[in-house]
Amino acid sequence: MINSNELLYVVDEYDIPQKPRPRNETLKNGYWHRAVHIWIVNDKRQILCQKRSLKKDLSPGMWEPAIVGHLGPDDNYFTGAVREVTEETGIPIDASDLNLLKIYKDHKSHEYRGVFYCKLNLELQHIKREDEEVEKIKLVKLQTLRKYLLYQQPNFWIRLGYEKEMFSILN
Repeated sequence: MINSNELLYVVDEYDIPQKPRPRNETLKNGYWHRAVHIWIVNDKRQILCQKRSLKKDLSPGMWEPAIVGHLGPDDNYFTGAVREVTEETGIPIDASDLNLLKIYKDHKSHEYRGVFYCKLNLELQHIKREDEEVEKIKLVKLQTLRKYLLYQQPNFWIRLGYEKEMFSILN
């Protein structure tokens, strides 16, 4: 559930920690903050994708190829990624399951994103999605996802800014 008073890990423009601030204040005022994006890929080269709940305040109803979330003041990129995967899928993972692609600086959203990929063979029926966060989930073949994100469906899929780099790693 979206908690507008949730404290976010606020940073300066160089990713240096500052005073934590409430989520609504952080986003409204454009303060730099931290987030994580975790791409989950299986041995069949399928990516776990999720359609955001219509209740979300950011990009409701849009598909995204990653589990995403903001970091709290007690999180680092790895602990935040572990927490988000567990919260949004019900699947416990360990920080050692994560591969860091990069820390991506998104100037548009004033967000430093810890971008990870994680190789897991998940069965959709075992995923416990949070209805407040996620409307639907599906596995999408890597090549199909590349077409969706880079060429075909910008009105349905969230562009993240680093897709080409991720595709080159996952190929």
